[in-house]
Amino acid sequence: MPTKKCTDLSHKHELKKTHVVFIEFDDVVISKLAKDSKYFGEENSQARRLDFDFEYCLGCNLRLLDGKPVMTKGLLDAEFERFVIQAKNNKYVSSEQTTLQHSDFEIIERLIKGALEFGKLKENNSEI
Repeated sequence: MPTKKCTDLSHKHELKKTHVVFIEFDDVVISKLAKDSKYFGEENSQARRLDFDFEYCLGCNLRLLDGKPVMTKGLLDAEFERFVIQAKNNKYVSSEQTTLQHSDFEIIERLIKGALEFGKLKENNSEI
């Protein structure tokens, strides 16, 4: 498990954890929905789920996804960073589930993979 480091050593981490789940469903074409009342989507969903424990410090930029360093600021603000803001405003959320259309699910999946890679790079650079 990575060590919980930050550049500001003057504080003790005030960690919060939010369990975040993304669930995939079929893409829906609105024009088809208006024409056919039996239309329920493009049937391209693979019924996938992404489950994460997102840990964050309220006093610094420490962010962990399933215990791994992750960069969420600027990449995944709406998906993860908003939990930090809510917790700072005394509106902590312990768990949340979001459904995404198939195409959006694949985009989020790639963004999370990239955010984890950036987090790994950031951690490696801070050790130098």
